[in-house]
Amino acid sequence: MSDRPMPPAQRLPLDTSWPDEDVFVQSLLSFATECELFRNLCGGVHILDFLTREPELYATVLPQEWRNWFDQVDVHDVLQLLLREDLDPLLSSQQPVSWREGPDPPGSLIRYAITIRKHCLLRDYNSPTLGSDSGVMPRRLVAGMKPKKLHEVQHFSTYIDRLSCFVAEETGEPVSGFVDFGSGQNYLGRTLASPPYNRNVVAIERKHHNVAGARRKDVYAKLAKKEGIMRNKKEYKRQLMEGGSIDECVSVASDAQSPGGGTGNHTVYEKSDVGLSGSITYIEHEIENGQIEEIIYPPACIPTMSCASSSTARDYLAPSTPSGLAQHAMSRPNLMVISLHSCGNLSHHGLRTLEPSLNPSVSAVALIGCCYNLLTERLGPATYKHPLLRPRHPRLESTGSAYDPQGFPMSRRLEEFSNPDGTHGVRLNITARMMAVQAPYNWGREDSEAFFTRHFYRALLQRMLMDVGIVKQSSSTTSSQDVVGGSISGRDEAGTPLIIGSLRSSAFTSFRAYVHAALEKLSRDPLIDNLIQSKTIGFNDDEIASYEMRFASARKQLAVMWSLMAFSAGVVESIIVVDRWLWLKEQVGWIGKCWVEPVFEYKYSPRNLVVVGVRKRREKQETEKEELNTGSSETKEKKIGLN
Repeated sequence: MSDRPMPPAQRLPLDTSWPDEDVFVQSLLSFATECELFRNLCGGVHILDFLTREPELYATVLPQEWRNWFDQVDVHDVLQLLLREDLDPLLSSQQPVSWREGPDPPGSLIRYAITIRKHCLLRDYNSPTLGSDSGVMPRRLVAGMKPKKLHEVQHFSTYIDRLSCFVAEETGEPVSGFVDFGSGQNYLGRTLASPPYNRNVVAIERKHHNVAGARRKDVYAKLAKKEGIMRNKKEYKRQLMEGGSIDECVSVASDAQSPGGGTGNHTVYEKSDVGLSGSITYIEHEIENGQIEEIIYPPACIPTMSCASSSTARDYLAPSTPSGLAQHAMSRPNLMVISLHSCGNLSHHGLRTLEPSLNPSVSAVALIGCCYNLLTERLGPATYKHPLLRPRHPRLESTGSAYDPQGFPMSRRLEEFSNPDGTHGVRLNITARMMAVQAPYNWGREDSEAFFTRHFYRALLQRMLMDVGIVKQSSSTTSSQDVVGGSISGRDEAGTPLIIGSLRSSAFTSFRAYVHAALEKLSRDPLIDNLIQSKTIGFNDDEIASYEMRFASARKQLAVMWSLMAFSAGVVESIIVVDRWLWLKEQVGWIGKCWVEPVFEYKYSPRNLVVVGVRKRREKQETEKEELNTGSSETKEKKIGLN
């Protein structure tokens, strides 16, 4: 077991040059809103713009001295400089430096790279020595896990178990159960419910096939008995003939026998007793806010279901009585909400479960987010839609003007932050958030070359499609002097994107193979099939080869730009994670401790930062609430963090 302190000495994993978290946060937000180059690389540039703009993006965005140096070095040396090189000696040297037997990098590039690194949260993880019981997982639990998932589950389950002991000390009450947001195949929950942890787990998942798959894995792991299912054979065969799968037919019969089945998108499945004190309860439900007690304790079930006749989450978290929710609050369950890579807003919902007015029984959260591109935006149109590079575009407009109260940012600090242009609020558009899920420190020469090739092929095809009129530059409402070549090209002048999606790996063996595979897929779209076939009739192999030769030099430029974008986007992830930590920090009335730390090795799982929040003891909350109500206005402002 790790002997690392909990919480860690630093509430955010920062570079040692920062004196404290407040100084870091102020610098982070100032840099992200003031540095034009960063704003261009994180939110202003899209790969589909790369070959469809005049003048070209490469020359528009990057300084001339950078481009001169990039022309003389290999792109993989650029990656080494950005990601791994010790930069301080290069910057402090008074003499010209012969870097890697080539020209020395520009000082402005080195300073930019140092600034980006300083504003990225540290991701280094010193793997603890796992206990003998938790270090080796039984084969029946490991089944289906890839090495990445195995590493995540092993380390996070140990971390959660250790955190629950800390939460029990902080709150004065043992943790009675875990609620797993977005449980998927429930690898984490299954592990926590098994020896040596033997915990009670409620797994909430919106996708039925994930719940069905998780329950099958419970049977394989000998944590549950296989259900006997009675079928109407004629109906069963009819569903198969109509295209239904065996799993779908089985699940229909299974759901009908489950408590809570047939209640829309909320289905409570029977509890699986896994030995000793552990158990698993599955709830099929789409989480839309932070209120979970009405999910775990569905009011509609309370009058008719009792502890003696039902095996739902209520049995072990809060025994049900005729008085229902009022009684379960008196039983004082102490729950911890956990999530391993919760997508988009699901992390926000998980954090909000700590609000006492929503869920009196939740005392702690430990959440690891991912898929930042799926976040909605709370503050409206994104300022990162830089006027020189990205005029109005439907994809940015739809996410940027949503004003979703559940979206980014969560914290008051980011909401009220003063921007250089006089506006307020830190905004990240979808392009910036998509870049934040890259993992450049894991790139090797082979896989980075594969990335560069894929992006170059897609950008070059976009240019071909624009030349024949299949895609067009979107119109702009800004003045001509503020616009360089329009905006992202799409299927119409509004910029509706032309989406190709995934292709087989064989499509990337050559540009010719890619064009044929992409056009064949696009021609299956009934909305544009005639347009594709009529406009691309001249795309023979010679024409394809001529495009590849004509734009050959752009491949390296695109690779350099993509490398800079992925490297810079580490700051975007820092902003998102810090925003979540700040929201917890701002809840001074009921949050006692909150911090962020890495819990996996980056090489296995790049999204390795957990956000932890622990409530104050109930008695302390009540005392401080009384003090707040009876204190002076100045005292109240200090208490709620307004000063």
